[in-house]
Amino acid sequence: MPVGEKQTFRFGPFELDTQCSQLRRDGVGLKLQGQPVQILQILLEKPGQLVTREELQKRLWASDTFVDFDHSLNTAIKKLRQALGDEADTPRYIETLPRRGYRFIGELTIEGSPNKISEAGTLAGEEFVHKVATTLADAAINAATDSRRKTRRSFWIVATFAAMLAMAAAAYWVTKPLPVPKIVNAHALTKTGFRKTFAAELVTDGTSVYFQENRPVGLVTLQVRNSGGEPSEVAVSTPDVGSLRDISPDGSSLLLSVLNPETRRVDTWVQPLPTGPARLILKDANWPLWTPDGKSILFVRNSDHDLYRANADGSDAQRLATLPNITAPAISPDGRRIRFMVAPKYDLWEARADGSGAHAILPEYQVMALRVGSWSPNQEYFFTTLGGIDRGDIWVLREKHWWRRSAANPIQLTFGPMSFGPPSVSQDGQHLFVGAHGRQGELSVYDQRAGKFVPYLNGISACYVDFSRDGKWMAYVSFPEGTLWRSRIDGTERMQLTIPPLGVINPRWSPDGKLIAFTDVANGDRRKWDGSLQRIYVVSTNGGAPVLLLAGPFSDPTWSTDGRFIAYAYRNNVEDIAEVRILDLQTQTSTTVPESRGFWSPRWSPDGKHLAALGSPNTAGLFDFATGKWETLTTGSVGWPNWSHDSRFVYVYNVTQASLVRINVADHSMKQVASLKGFNSTAYRLWLFGWYGLTPDDRPITTRDTGDEEVYALDLEYK
Repeated sequence: MPVGEKQTFRFGPFELDTQCSQLRRDGVGLKLQGQPVQILQILLEKPGQLVTREELQKRLWASDTFVDFDHSLNTAIKKLRQALGDEADTPRYIETLPRRGYRFIGELTIEGSPNKISEAGTLAGEEFVHKVATTLADAAINAATDSRRKTRRSFWIVATFAAMLAMAAAAYWVTKPLPVPKIVNAHALTKTGFRKTFAAELVTDGTSVYFQENRPVGLVTLQVRNSGGEPSEVAVSTPDVGSLRDISPDGSSLLLSVLNPETRRVDTWVQPLPTGPARLILKDANWPLWTPDGKSILFVRNSDHDLYRANADGSDAQRLATLPNITAPAISPDGRRIRFMVAPKYDLWEARADGSGAHAILPEYQVMALRVGSWSPNQEYFFTTLGGIDRGDIWVLREKHWWRRSAANPIQLTFGPMSFGPPSVSQDGQHLFVGAHGRQGELSVYDQRAGKFVPYLNGISACYVDFSRDGKWMAYVSFPEGTLWRSRIDGTERMQLTIPPLGVINPRWSPDGKLIAFTDVANGDRRKWDGSLQRIYVVSTNGGAPVLLLAGPFSDPTWSTDGRFIAYAYRNNVEDIAEVRILDLQTQTSTTVPESRGFWSPRWSPDGKHLAALGSPNTAGLFDFATGKWETLTTGSVGWPNWSHDSRFVYVYNVTQASLVRINVADHSMKQVASLKGFNSTAYRLWLFGWYGLTPDDRPITTRDTGDEEVYALDLEYK
C-alpha cells in the first residue's frame, strides 16, 4: 500500500486507521500506540493466517537492536489483548499458536483497499459482484464489435454472463452472515426498588411485560406497559403464588409452577388474564411452556426429568424423550426446536421439539438464569444470558440455516456494570425486555435490642466473613468481585490475599491463625461455574501465592481444633450425592466420615468433638467423633450451619420460616434468633440467596442486598 494511503480495518466494535495508526472502539480512540498497534496491523493484513514470531521480529525489531525479544513481544501482545478485551484461553480476535506465532480469527472488513475481506480472507460479495459486472461489460463491448453474423452468439454470451452475475448476487445476499445486533438505548420500565425473580421468567404479550418481585407481603406477580409506568398487580389465585413460566400465544393466560406442600413436587397451574380462578392442569410437572400454536404444553416431570407433551388443558400427557438433566426448555417460534440447560454445568443444549437429536451447542459457556433465553420472531437470532461467576451479560447467536453461514461462537452485547437476567424479545424483534441488577452489598450484624440488622464495619460490600480463633482478625470476600481479604477486626491492616481468576467462597482460619483455607469456584474461568471442578486452596495470612490443596468436586473446608486435619464436602456428580471426607494434612490422605453419604457443608465444632453438616433430604445432622454416629439435629429446609464459640449451639438459616434459629446440641431444642422476613441477603456467587455467619460473640452476621434491580427495555439495531 502506498505511503500515506488510508486503510481502515473494522472488526466487532473496533476499527484500526492505518493512516494515523489509531485503534478506535465505537468511534472513540484508545490509548494504544507503538508495537501493539503495529502487531495488530500485521495480523489484520493476513486474516486467518499464521504470522510467525520470527516474522514479527523481522518487521518490528531491526537486526542490530538488542532487546529481550520474547519478553517485548509477549508484553506487546498482552497490551493488545487488554485493549481488545480479549483472552488468550478463549480468544475472539487474537489466537495464540504456542511457540509458533499468532493469527487474527475475527470477522473483518477493510475499507480503502481494492478488496473487502471476509472471515475466510476471500473476496466478499459486493466486490465479487462488481468484478463480475466489469468483466461482463467488457465482454459485451467486445462482442458488439464483431460482425453481424456473430450477433446471436454475442447475445447468448452476454445472457450467460448476466445469468452468472444474477446468481452470484443472489448467492451473496442469501448466504452472507447476518448483521450483529447492537443495543443502542436502554429504558427503565420499573422503579419499585424491590428484588425481582429474574432467575425465572419475564414474559411479554406484545403490550405488557409480566414479572414477579419480592415485596414485604411476599412474592407478587406484576405487569407493566412496554413503554414503562406504574406496575399493576396480577391477581393470582393459585394455592401459592408459584413461579411465572410462560404466557399463552394469545395473551389470555399465564403458566405457573406451584410447589405442592403434600407431595413436595411442582405442579402446573393456568391463571386466566386479567383475572379469574386458576386451574390445576398438570401434577408433577415443572418448566411448562406453550407451543407456538397454543394447542399443547411441553413440560418436565419432577420424578423422572423427562420431556413430556400434553394438550393445552393438561390431558393426554405423553413422554417425548429422556434428556440429560433437562432444565428450563424454550421453544422456537416455528415449534420445531427446543433449547434447554443441562446440569451440573448449566450449558446450553438443543433438540428437536420431539426430544430427538439432543446435543450441546455452547459447551464452553454457562447459562446464568433459570431460563435459557428466546428467539427473535424471524428466528434469525437467539438472545441469552451467559456466565460470569457472579454476573450475567446478554449474548446473541446468529442462527445457522442451510442457506446461511453463522458464526460458531456467541457475541457479547453487554459489558456491565449491571448484571442481566434472561431476555425476552418483543414481538417486533426491536427490543429486549430484561431484568438488570446492580450488585452492591452492606455487611451487617444483628442488633438484638433493635431487632434488626445494622451496618458492620461501616457497611463495607463484603461477604463470607470468618474470624480468627483469638477474635482479633477477620477474613472476608469482596462483593461482587469475589477476592479474598484479611484485616484486623476493626477493619485496619487490610491485605488482599487472592486475585482473579480465583473466585472465593467460605474462607476458614486455621486454629493457629497462620493460614486460611477456602473454596475456589471460578476454576480459572470467570465466565462460568462448574460445580464438578471446585477446588480447595490454602493461603498464608501474611500474603503470597495460594497453594492448591484439593482439585476436584470439593468444597467447604473446615479445620480440626489442632489444625492437623481439614474436613470437606465431596460431591459425586455422576450420582449427584455428597459425602464428608477428612484430609490428613501430614500424610495428604483422605478418609470418608462413616455414614456421611448425603451430607455436605461440614462445620467442625470449636471443641473438636462434633461435625455439623447439612443433609439430604432437608436435614441438619451432627456427627459425634466419640461414638462414630450421626444424629438428626433438625428437619426442614435449612442452610448455613455455624457453631457458637462454646460449642453448645448450632445456628442455621431456616428457609421455610425465613428466620435464623439456634439449636441446642444437648437436647435439640430450637429458638428463633432473628426473623428474616422482608430481608434480602446477598453474596458472591449466591447473590440471590446470600449467606449467614457468626461474630466471635455469636451475633448473626450477613450481607444486606443494597443493589437496585429493575425491568428494562433495551432497543436493538441491526446493521
